[in-house]
Amino acid sequence: MKVAVIIDTWFPFVGGGQINAWEISKRLAKKGVEIDIVTRSCGRDKLKRVKNLNVYKLGSKSNPNDSLSKVFFVFRSFLFVYKRKYDLVHAHAFLPGITARLLMVFKGIPAIFTVHGTSINTKLNNVLSRQLEKFILTQILYSSQITVSQDFVALQNINKRKFYIPNGVEVKVFDRKRVQKYKNPTLIFVGRLHPQKNISSLITAITRVKEKIPNIRLLIIGDGEQKWGLQRQVKSLKLNENIRFLGTITKTDLVNLYKASHIFILPSIYEGQPLTLLEAWAAKLPVIITKTGDCQYLVKDGKNGYSIHNSQDVREISDLIEKTLKNKNRDKMGENGYNFVRENVSWERSARETVKVYEQVKI
Repeated sequence: MKVAVIIDTWFPFVGGGQINAWEISKRLAKKGVEIDIVTRSCGRDKLKRVKNLNVYKLGSKSNPNDSLSKVFFVFRSFLFVYKRKYDLVHAHAFLPGITARLLMVFKGIPAIFTVHGTSINTKLNNVLSRQLEKFILTQILYSSQITVSQDFVALQNINKRKFYIPNGVEVKVFDRKRVQKYKNPTLIFVGRLHPQKNISSLITAITRVKEKIPNIRLLIIGDGEQKWGLQRQVKSLKLNENIRFLGTITKTDLVNLYKASHIFILPSIYEGQPLTLLEAWAAKLPVIITKTGDCQYLVKDGKNGYSIHNSQDVREISDLIEKTLKNKNRDKMGENGYNFVRENVSWERSARETVKVYEQVKI
């Protein structure tokens, strides 16, 4: 079987979609599936070569967030795949969905489309962007759809063949590390510095927590368009001693920081199924996360974490931080999260479920 995996942004940019496409594709390649990842050139990546897996970066180097480059990629990727022989196409959200449908129509090959979360029911993006996203995700017919989040299954959609295949995490990587916890109570945020993640509200919430817990610490891991604005906010609120921006770090350092911290927090406006949630549980951390996407099904209040019901409510966020820090069963909550990911999620399992979908649509 030969598969074209189409995704419009690639490493060194790091997001859930890129990690999902890479982790699953390399496992399928090791099982003998020929994989060509077709993407844009966003810079030099440090990915190891894998037998049966090739990465084709189309066009000149462009910024990961360059919308015009993403539009051109729809046509570049169509022409690239159209001229070659593939058994099926696997596109990742969301513009490559257009490419996948065009290839279904003009090349006559099956197309699978993976949804990594949606902002359809939020007002985060402009009306045109929301309508385009809704059209691609729910109004274009594909051979099958895969979603990493259960909430997408409930949306009105012309696609009836939908499969829930969650993200994975390598628990063994976390198990191998022995790290001492920070002395000060420490929260860790991991993700893009983007309005979706609602980091500004989290920073404001820290000012409230600081009134009762002066030595509170927050580690912000990641980079993005809001970096300078968020750093100015921290400075204006005089939180320089409480909040540290660590930027993009290595996987090894990230695992160490997870394990040295006390709580993972992600106050996003919307999510699909955040990989960082699974990583935090692999590190045995209790979590505080918005009741959105797959989080609303995975996080059980008081058992493995707490849910933020209103991401814009700074008081609710600060109250949950204090509540979690004071919870005597905090370590048990982290253990419960760890047991869940150890028993239920892995990239190997995600790959097995994905190839089942491939085999169904190829017939």
